[in-house]
Amino acid sequence: MRKAVVVSVLIAVLSGCAIEGGELMTGTTDTGQGTVVERRTGAEAGVLKGRVVDAAGDPVAGAQIVADNQLLYNSNLVMTTDENGRYRVSTDVPTATFRVTGTVTRSFEGRDYTMELTPHDDTPFAGTDGAVRDFTWRLTGKRSDGLGFYGSMVLFHLESYNPQNPEVFLQDEDVVLTLTPQGPLIDGSPGEVITRRAERGGDGSGVLDVPIGRYEITAEHLGNPLRIRLRDTGEYGPSVITGFSPFLTTIHRIQLDLKP
Repeated sequence: MRKAVVVSVLIAVLSGCAIEGGELMTGTTDTGQGTVVERRTGAEAGVLKGRVVDAAGDPVAGAQIVADNQLLYNSNLVMTTDENGRYRVSTDVPTATFRVTGTVTRSFEGRDYTMELTPHDDTPFAGTDGAVRDFTWRLTGKRSDGLGFYGSMVLFHLESYNPQNPEVFLQDEDVVLTLTPQGPLIDGSPGEVITRRAERGGDGSGVLDVPIGRYEITAEHLGNPLRIRLRDTGEYGPSVITGFSPFLTTIHRIQLDLKP
């Protein structure tokens, strides 16, 4: 009778878990486009290891993982994921505490873009204890640290004076942008048409959290079409076709001029 009870308890414990790569896995996190594993047991003393996948759960090779030694300056550990999206490094350093971050760089439309990865667990750990730190490559969504989004920005300058109605000035918040993807996005996934009202922010007015790709962009103000061009470039027209330009290392923008 006692053996039967023990077996029943063991089955109940394992029923909520999964096994991947020989490691017991518990708990999940929603990526927004699918569910991926959030926490894994099986950490090895003095070893940092993990895996990087995209939003579809496929492995991401060539991602850069950085373990920041928070006690010693300029002594970070830098790894690159293999073809299965995995990495592994020794952290068996006495008194060292590490925090792990990751980026992925991809070439798209003749430009290189570096994007931050979403950590499943970003808490620091003692090097001698070891840890498992997994990541997901997401093109959009709120950052795990609460500081903005993983997507990029489409910003515009609106000429508010309308010669056809000089007594009424155009307001940025009344602008609606439509972005039609011209082929797959940077991760190879199919894009979707984005139609969104502009927001004002610290960087200016525009549309936030847009996945990196190439788009045909049109604009309207209260239902009336606006003319559009790239910022300070060329003639105005009914639309523009363009991609994002790197602004800072992991920040990318499209900047436009709009007028009636």
